[in-house]
Amino acid sequence: MRFYVSADIEGIAAVVSKEHTRPGGFEYEAARTWMTRSVVAVCEAARACGAEELVVSDSHGNGQNIHPDALPDYVQLVRSWPRPLGMMQGIERGRFDGVFLVGYHGGGSNPAGVLSHTLSSEFIHEVRLNGQPASEAVISAAIAGAFDAPVLMIAGDDVAVAETQALLGPMPGAILKEAYGSFAAVGPSPAVAEARLRQTVAEAVARAGQVEPYRVATPVTLELQLRTRFVAEWLAYLPEVTRVDAYTVRYQAADVVSLSHFLMFVIFARMATAA
Repeated sequence: MRFYVSADIEGIAAVVSKEHTRPGGFEYEAARTWMTRSVVAVCEAARACGAEELVVSDSHGNGQNIHPDALPDYVQLVRSWPRPLGMMQGIERGRFDGVFLVGYHGGGSNPAGVLSHTLSSEFIHEVRLNGQPASEAVISAAIAGAFDAPVLMIAGDDVAVAETQALLGPMPGAILKEAYGSFAAVGPSPAVAEARLRQTVAEAVARAGQVEPYRVATPVTLELQLRTRFVAEWLAYLPEVTRVDAYTVRYQAADVVSLSHFLMFVIFARMATAA
């Protein structure tokens, strides 16, 4: 069996502040270690259940958070940006029996959750696919579905787990902390959180072959509700983009892969202009 892991940092146990998520920030190096240990726990648990290979995507920030030298030799690691499939780069590398979403957080329009956002806390408020709000977990699941891979588990704070189960359907969920607000939570030590991850992976692997991939109807209508009028105005210069209102633009993608390419263009073009 082969499994794919998309790992973010905001949903990892003990991560509660923006300082944890940025190189040079208070406890960032500790947060990297917590994230790495969580990913290793997931990979080892999958291996114990019969996995022969795992591909891990470092899907947070600069894409260089996970310590590569801590990973087992049966794991391949996707690092750094830009990349056309975003948080799911590497899913195109052959057939996978399932996907594990680890360290995920709530969507940008969710009023609850630790560090909730969708793709960019700086300039995106909400992402909608075919009229429905889409968190990062939903976007990742849609990309996985385009490659016939089902999402088998979600791990993050209690808000992310509940949101993802509501949007994607019942699945094993590892609650790594419980949110008090945007920058506060209560939760176990990283070691206890890793034990939860191992148990959830075992439950997820047992469902392999029984879960259908998440598929989005195509063509896909993407709506981005932005945080500033300027970004909406700027994107509307593209002939394929329609400005819906002061803060919202619409784009129609032929398929989910094209959708991902457009989202990555938006994010990294915006980053480049801000540099």
